[in-house]
Amino acid sequence: RVLSPKRWELIERLQSLGPTSVRGLARALERDVKRVHEDVAALIEVGLIEKTAAGKVQVPFAVIEEDFALRAA
Repeated sequence: RVLSPKRWELIERLQSLGPTSVRGLARALERDVKRVHEDVAALIEVGLIEKTAAGKVQVPFAVIEEDFALRAA
């Protein structure tokens, strides 16, 4: 539920950028700052993104693997 295609894109871009501000990340993604902020907050809550002491956001992992199953409704 937390990981959507846009949030995966956000994580991938943040990994390539390194520590950055939410505004800078939104610019890099060409997305609205408010929506990026919401996505960052959700990803911080589940531990996929963290804030640095300087207030920037970063992905604390070099590799993230996801394992999931899709079931018919």
